[in-house]
Amino acid sequence: MGLQSPFFRFALAMPVVIGAILAAVFYPLYRQAEEHIRQEVHAAIELEILSLDDHLHEKGLAGLVEELGDRVASPVDPDAVYGLADPQDRILAGNLSAWPAGLTHQDEAWFRIKDAAGHNIEGKIFVLYGGERLLVGRRSPLAPFRESMSTRLAWSGALTILATALIVGAFMRHLHRRLQRMADEAKVIQRGHLSRRLSLSPRRDELDVLAVRFNQAFDEIERLVDATRHVSSALAHDMRRPLIHLRNTLEAELAELAPGADLAQRLKALLAQTDDLLATFAALLRLARLESGTWEVRRQPCDLAEIAEDAVDLYAAQAEQEGRSITLAGGSAVIEGDRDLLFQLLQNLLENALRHGAGEVEVSLGTDEAFAHLVVRDQGSGVRPEALPHLFDRFYQADTSRSSDLGSGIGLALVKGIVEAHGGRVKAENADPGLRVSVWLPRGRKANLEK
Repeated sequence: MGLQSPFFRFALAMPVVIGAILAAVFYPLYRQAEEHIRQEVHAAIELEILSLDDHLHEKGLAGLVEELGDRVASPVDPDAVYGLADPQDRILAGNLSAWPAGLTHQDEAWFRIKDAAGHNIEGKIFVLYGGERLLVGRRSPLAPFRESMSTRLAWSGALTILATALIVGAFMRHLHRRLQRMADEAKVIQRGHLSRRLSLSPRRDELDVLAVRFNQAFDEIERLVDATRHVSSALAHDMRRPLIHLRNTLEAELAELAPGADLAQRLKALLAQTDDLLATFAALLRLARLESGTWEVRRQPCDLAEIAEDAVDLYAAQAEQEGRSITLAGGSAVIEGDRDLLFQLLQNLLENALRHGAGEVEVSLGTDEAFAHLVVRDQGSGVRPEALPHLFDRFYQADTSRSSDLGSGIGLALVKGIVEAHGGRVKAENADPGLRVSVWLPRGRKANLEK
């Protein structure tokens, strides 16, 4: 899966979204807890200040110094910080060794500093009547809390995002594999295996419901295609008998006429048209048998080069009469196939090139480890790009620009049927100039068409 895949993009986006949600939910909670702790610290300091203020009013400065000494000596509250300094910043009482440098002298000012040991101290300063300054503070738990919570939140967020990424990634891979399998199965059906269907999982979930809908559509398509094939093959079969009778009648009447008579020329033209119709119906029947699988393909080792040479020799005279030529290039290409069907394939390709193309017809052969490659190219005007995918459809006529004699539209459909009966594939493309038809035929029965 690449960035263009919606599954990959979703798998990337989901952890980011989860991280943003965690930040939006827990950061305010973290700030609220931090503020609550700060308020508790300030409240405790305010209570300390009120108590010391009472001692100051009752016993004066000496009583305040004595109280501070008692509190420093007491182990009850080790986090408390006290400092009483004269106007020259000399420490008179408390557990501060020196007045913190740079600390404000403003009355009732809150401060936040670090002591020599690196502890965070929050507190408040009071200026007394004689100019002395009283510092009351506490070693704040905010810094350890902040550090601890930041670490925990970072690890929790990272683990949550990682777990989300793994779960979403696994789910997306599973979903992608199922959809890819459905796409592969649909591709097989698209190639003409209309009896195949999309597989279903035991879960019968939404994807299975979708597959069932597609299978129902494929059932209807198969029914319609089978009906069309049956109608065309039935028509071809039923029409052959009266056409054969018509041809025999025309041939008998022609034999009784003088060769130069006008009626004889007309009968010859009708006889040729009748032969074309019979050839078309014969091709339809062969195509119907190939598509239905009732034509048994007799597989045996045969050399495409020999078959191509025979076909070129057969059509060389026709090409010469039209002022054209057929060339054959390439060496031996042995495959397992039906020689008669392969000869029919070459015939149809050469007839198509001679009928619709122009100039020299090039036939070339090549092989690789798995396939034999056959190419037939003419030098004509080619076909419209939008017509290329339909050239192998029954009765399809690309356009009238290549020839006024359009033919029956069965030749290339029969080519495709023969190729697929051998487990191969065929492709048509404009060669600028001309049309190039490429055929890949497996050299063995287990060749991979996805190559």
